Formats: sequence, C-alpha cells, structure tokens
Amino acid sequence: MSTPVSLRRLLKFHTVVSTSTGLAYAAISFLGCVQIASLVGGDSGWIAVVLAGLLALLAAFCFAELNALYPTAAAIRLYMKEAFSDNFSLVITFGYMLTVVAVMAADSYIVGNAITYTFNLPSWASLIWILALLGLAMGANLRGIRLAGLVQDITTYTLLVIAIIISLIALVQHGFQLRTPFDSLTHPFDLLNAIAVGVFVFSAFEWVTPLSEEVTNIRLIPRGMFVALLLLGISYVLFTLAVSSVLTVDVHHQALVSSPIPQLLLGKAVLGQLGLWVMLITTLITAVMTFNGGFATASRFMYAAAREYTLPPLFARISISTAVPYASVIALAVASAAIAVIIFLTGQFQILILVGAVLEALIYAVAGLCVLRLRVKMPTAERVFRAPGGAIIPIACVVIFGVLGLLAALGIGSAGIVPGVPLAVTIVVFALSALYVFLVVPRLRKAAEAKRTPATRRRPGRGTPTPNSEVG
Repeated sequence: MSTPVSLRRLLKFHTVVSTSTGLAYAAISFLGCVQIASLVGGDSGWIAVVLAGLLALLAAFCFAELNALYPTAAAIRLYMKEAFSDNFSLVITFGYMLTVVAVMAADSYIVGNAITYTFNLPSWASLIWILALLGLAMGANLRGIRLAGLVQDITTYTLLVIAIIISLIALVQHGFQLRTPFDSLTHPFDLLNAIAVGVFVFSAFEWVTPLSEEVTNIRLIPRGMFVALLLLGISYVLFTLAVSSVLTVDVHHQALVSSPIPQLLLGKAVLGQLGLWVMLITTLITAVMTFNGGFATASRFMYAAAREYTLPPLFARISISTAVPYASVIALAVASAAIAVIIFLTGQFQILILVGAVLEALIYAVAGLCVLRLRVKMPTAERVFRAPGGAIIPIACVVIFGVLGLLAALGIGSAGIVPGVPLAVTIVVFALSALYVFLVVPRLRKAAEAKRTPATRRRPGRGTPTPNSEVG
C-alpha cells in the first residue's frame, strides 16, 4: 500500500507573521482607512483604527486558544462543530470561504484601476492585469508552500516599509499638523461605525490558522498573529493620518471617499510622479500578497473539507512532488477571477468593505462563543495556549463584535452605501452556504459511503459488517 501524500511542516515564524499580516493588508484596506476617516470627519480616524486593533487582539486570543485545541487545516470547522453542530459549522465556514474569495476579487479590481490610472489605459485593460496577477499567485502556490512562503515574506515586509515611509513623509511635509485629532470622541455613534469598518481592515489576520499543519511549531501561530496586529496597527494609523492631513478626507469630499485608488492619490500628492509609481508598486505588492496568502490558506481549508467529504474529493488531491492541493488552488483562482469580472462590470466594490466587516464580526463573535462552550465541554483538554482573564475576553468578543456587526450590516452613515444593503448581501451569502450544506453535502457523503460499503460485502457469510468497516 502506498503512503498517502500529506502536507509538510516547513514554515517558520517570519512566514507566519508575513502571512497573517499580508492576508489582512490588501489594497482594499487603503479604502477602508479612507472610509474610517470619512465617518469621523478626518484625522481623528486614528482613534477608530487603534480601538479596532485592540478589538482584533481580543479575537486573536480566542482564535489562538481554539487553534491550540485543533491545530489542523480544518480548525475553524472542527471547533464550531464540537461547540455547536455539524450543519452550523458548515454553513458558517463556507460563508467564511466566500468572504475570502470576495476579498481577493475586490482587491484585484482595485489593482486593475490603479494600473489603468497610472498608465492612462482604457478600463478594459485592467482585466488583463487582474488575470495576470491571479495567475502569478496561482503559479507560486502550485510550486509548493516553501516558494509561496518566500513570496509572502518578500511582498509583506516590502509593503510595510513602503507604506510607512510614504505616510511619514506626508506627515513630515505637513509638520504633523492635525486639525481635529480627538474629534471622533465627541461623536460616539460615528466612532462606532468607524470601528466596525476598522474591524474589516484588520480582519483576515486569523486566516493563517489553516497553515497549522505546515508550521514547524504550533506555538508560532498565536505569536505570529499578535505581531501581525502590531505591524498592521502602526501602518494603518500612519496611513489614515497621512491621507486625512494631505488629502482632507471627510464626508464632503465624495470624490476621494468613493475613489478606488486613494493610495495613489496620496503618493502623487507627496512625491509627485515618483510617489505615484511607488504607490502603484505598493498596490501591486498587496495584490500578490493577498492572492498568494489567500490561495495558500483557503486551499488548505478546501483540502481539509474534501477529506471529510463536505467538498468534492477532487479538492483533496495533493501533488506528489510539491505536496500542494493543486485542484483547490486552481479552483480558487478561477472563482476569484469570475467574481473580479462581476465587480469590474458593476463597480460595486465599496459595499464589500461593509459586507466583509459584517462577516468578520460575526466570525469573531462566534469564536468567542466557541471558546466559552468548549471550556465547559472540554475543560481538561490539552491547550498549548489559553486566553487570559477567564471568561472576560470571549464574552467581550461576543458582545462587542455582535454590536459592530449589526452596525456594519445596517450601513447607516456610510458614504455611497444604501442602508441595509450590506445586511441583504450577508443574508444572500449565508443562504447560498446553507443551500450547499443541506442539498449538496448529504449527496457527497452518501456517495463516499457508497464507495466504502461494497468493500464490506466481499466476504459473504462471515457476519454482518459494521458501517465503518473497510478492506485495506
């Protein structure tokens, strides 16, 4: 009997940090920072960013403890199943997967616009660049996790350096003069809306957990998430302050708030044509980072789901030479390209910021509930990490992210968004996920069972075989 091909433990701490950081730091994050500034009237947006980062830290504690219980590619699926039910976990996790694909697609739209703006190309040309970048990320992932990790390291740390330097130059040029740095504290409702969007710009740092079967030490996952949140916080605060000070972001500047390329406008305002080119390169880096990291983590989840017959068995196939779930990687690239085309045709990219905020806030609230339930159901289970403070952190996650998710779903006060539309889109996402779970998954499991049962009937007359018996 041949030895089954499995994932390989090759990833070290610096790659865990770069993956966690890079998955959160998409081109759409720049738009999120601008939207935060517009909600609170400008350069007091840094307060919302800091508070959102601290809330993301609460979620990181919960994810770290849950991942310690289930250090596998399908961790999110397993702890939700154990805490609640099989179907609940499937509906949430497949909705989660749709979020991953949608974010990658939205990011590709922004990158396409950045390229066409810089080169003064016709809009249709951006589709070519979108497909080329998706193909590059797919190719890097198909070559193996070591190469994918190297690409993630280079792009993530290069992006952080460039974004921080450009933001600092912008602030230095304006003498660090902030007009109303604490104004958001006097408008609590606007601040809450801004924090809800802030949750989105930090979100996806936890997507690094599906790489648990490929890190050299499982303890690297929580450490990497914490460092990633610190790096993200520094970069986002500086960018929000810079774009607010230089470009004057508020609700009265709709052209900037609705622009898909605020980072290019900032670069041009700070360093002229050179700044434009530098920020274009930065935007391209975010695309490679998001696509590469997204494919690496989401494909591992699909691989794990296919192993338990909740996705077609095709997605469980692994290349012998590279130990990569190649079918999952290719499927993600195709799905992302398809959604990117839809976004390109409709131009509705802003709504994905709020929809992403809703979905991520929901996931964070559910993670808090899972921690509470599993501490009761599995009090003596081994955990290499445990969130401090008893029940304070998970309860805070449930309450705070529940409220923020509701605010983001309503979309009240968000520029260019019809109130209630994010909620409607979120309902559609989970409706599609539920239809798949209740209509398709039972058929996949039945087909898998049918393949196993004939093996139990090869020796008639020797007793009734058990349902799980197999012939090796």
